[in-house]
Amino acid sequence: MQMMNATSGVSMFRRLALRRAGLAILVLTLVMGLVGSPVFAQDSVRRQLVVGDTVTGTLNSETFVQTYSIGASAGDTITIDVATDVSDLAPVVIVTDQRGSVVASDVDLSSPTTASIADINIPTTGTYYISVMRGSGAEGDAGGQFTLRLSGLQQVGGQMVTLEGGGLLFELSWNAAVDMNLEVRDPVGGTVHAFSPGSPSGGTLDADVNGSCELATADNPTETIAWETGEVPAGSYEIIIYYLDTCDVGGPQVFSISASANGDEAETITGTLNPGQEYVARLVLATDAAWDLVNGGVNAGLNFSQFNNLLAQAESLAIGSTVSGLITNQVPAQAYAFEGTAGTTVDIVAEAQSGSLDASIALYNPNNAIVATNEDANENTTDSALRAQLAADGTYTVIVSRYALAIGGTEGEYTLRVSEVSGTAVDATPVVGGAADGLDLPRGSIEVTLTWNTNADVQLLIRDPNGEPIYDDNPQATSGGILAEDGNVGCLAPTTSPISYIYWPPNRLQQGVYEIEVWYQNACEDTTPVTFDLNVGVLEQTVLNTQQSIAPDARFMITFSVAPDGTATAGPGGFFNMTNASSLNYQSRLDSAIPLSYGSSVSGSITEQQRYVLYSFEAQQGDVVTIAMNATGGTLDPALYLISPDGIQVTYSDDIASGGENRNSAIQEQTLAFSGTYYVVATHYGLQVGGTYGTYTLDLVLE
Repeated sequence: MQMMNATSGVSMFRRLALRRAGLAILVLTLVMGLVGSPVFAQDSVRRQLVVGDTVTGTLNSETFVQTYSIGASAGDTITIDVATDVSDLAPVVIVTDQRGSVVASDVDLSSPTTASIADINIPTTGTYYISVMRGSGAEGDAGGQFTLRLSGLQQVGGQMVTLEGGGLLFELSWNAAVDMNLEVRDPVGGTVHAFSPGSPSGGTLDADVNGSCELATADNPTETIAWETGEVPAGSYEIIIYYLDTCDVGGPQVFSISASANGDEAETITGTLNPGQEYVARLVLATDAAWDLVNGGVNAGLNFSQFNNLLAQAESLAIGSTVSGLITNQVPAQAYAFEGTAGTTVDIVAEAQSGSLDASIALYNPNNAIVATNEDANENTTDSALRAQLAADGTYTVIVSRYALAIGGTEGEYTLRVSEVSGTAVDATPVVGGAADGLDLPRGSIEVTLTWNTNADVQLLIRDPNGEPIYDDNPQATSGGILAEDGNVGCLAPTTSPISYIYWPPNRLQQGVYEIEVWYQNACEDTTPVTFDLNVGVLEQTVLNTQQSIAPDARFMITFSVAPDGTATAGPGGFFNMTNASSLNYQSRLDSAIPLSYGSSVSGSITEQQRYVLYSFEAQQGDVVTIAMNATGGTLDPALYLISPDGIQVTYSDDIASGGENRNSAIQEQTLAFSGTYYVVATHYGLQVGGTYGTYTLDLVLE
């Protein structure tokens, strides 16, 4: 199955390679005799460039200026060349610093098809803005395209470390004819991957292995990214493994990523990815050349609920103000609170200012439920921005984090701005009134709407507080839940404006936990990347609204809880992979595992606060064991994982019988390959984001 074409792949990697510079208003003043008075640029999106980039832009009467940004260090030397085939444009180019002071310019209109500034000496480290404008400014109707080329010598900022025994080495390997890709982001904002095989700091990729499915090999495909012996940036190197294309092989794939520095013995992480998923780790290099490889796990998306403990510690922020902060591996999130008024529309923008930071943001309402999240403001930037209309008076909280949140590896300073927007039109976040507003759908006490924009079959499933699912195979539950729309189900009559909608009638509101699952079932012969919008309304209040990109066969899950008084609160959310338990981060707790012996039968419980329980047992090579986990109370949907003495997942069990006929789990007659201590992870469907809870029994039998 084709997972991602070359164009969309370039777009994804380019998005990750950019430094966040966000949505903002740049006021550019040109003092030119030909213009006669200051010219003010309209709103624009600042796109970050690096030396070597060539970009194309358009100027006309509506867009008379295009603005780009570059992170530069004191002592850098940069040359800018702008060219067009339309002489009426007569382009000019101006470079300003963060304070708006002009650093360099070419406002000479005697060369109507070009504008150039050679050998700009950067005075201080920071962000600089390159603005390309029509010579006539806002006046006139000339229009056309231009190209901008950035060249020169760009130094690497930050602390450096000299590696004398060997450089940095990252090696990804797998064993199937599928396309996996390796990316490493350095501590100073550079990146190395298939579409950017070199970085200013010296990192290089050897080859894009299996980039062509026609030539794909299963004979130990390997990709290597390396920095040579010598000076390299100290700090956090983020490692990302992408499962891009199944190449008609399909299925989950096991990979190994090994890393080393300074000629030391390599350390290795082994993991499993489903198509479309990303695995994140990091290598932290100290200034004394000491280093540590830190395992992260499968990127679960914008699951900000892991930072809920920060809500009570939020720093005060007034609407209209800007604050600065710092994201590090030790402090991967910061919270800010502001007072909001119902009906007010706000823009929230987070921009990276240093390091490698790839920021993300979330907005919480006064009930501490997530209203909206954002990772990238648009396809041209990796800055974060969201617009939301506030549904009630009270204290709202913004959390700033980064790509992959706690398991990510980018660090740096940022600015956060919250500003009020005049007018009331908001597209990104529905107003009070519920998810069915504006659609010809029945109203209810609970309204859950899923929309996307391709012919794909994306399933919406909700498990109610009784544990009963509502979806296309079971469109009505005894709790009152009804599937009213099932967009593109079965690819029978696909449309590019599908809607899936599940609701509970006005008189049917049951308290408890509701589990929502979004599953990309079938592309329906449409390879367009899918981004879905999921909205939940309870008693005409928006409980959650999230937008997520999803790959074929990937699954996203989020929960919400309804209290006895009807108050609803969103719970954890993110992507999950039932074939691999690493997202539970159980590895650091193996020492606390509960010991079992053959013949043991124990009881336990899975709750929102305790999503898994660890057990251990001693085994001999060749032992054949059966492990069974049976739910005894609540809505629990059990899942089991067996871990070897060296910490590698051996096997797992979700449902004993498919189709939900038996949701209990059993690992049956498994032959053990080694002697030593084995571990059992007892958990539930959805892993770190699941919503079924209850009691169980666990039995360990030597066959």
